[in-house]
Amino acid sequence: MTTDVELLTTRDRAPSGGFVRRCVMRLNLYFSKRRERLVLSGLSDDQLRDIGVSPSEARTEVNKSWFWG
Repeated sequence: MTTDVELLTTRDRAPSGGFVRRCVMRLNLYFSKRRERLVLSGLSDDQLRDIGVSPSEARTEVNKSWFWG
């Protein structure tokens, strides 16, 4: 049986490091940073000292842009 539809071969597909994959990976990184900054904002001064971060350093990190920083 012959059809006019061709199946995609491996070389016809987007490479594993394609544009969409890079965009998704970048978005995952941004959202991960945002989650970490939200957790950091909820820590007490004692907890910050335990991880070696001063309250002013924590404020600086928390106030960074979630998308650009």
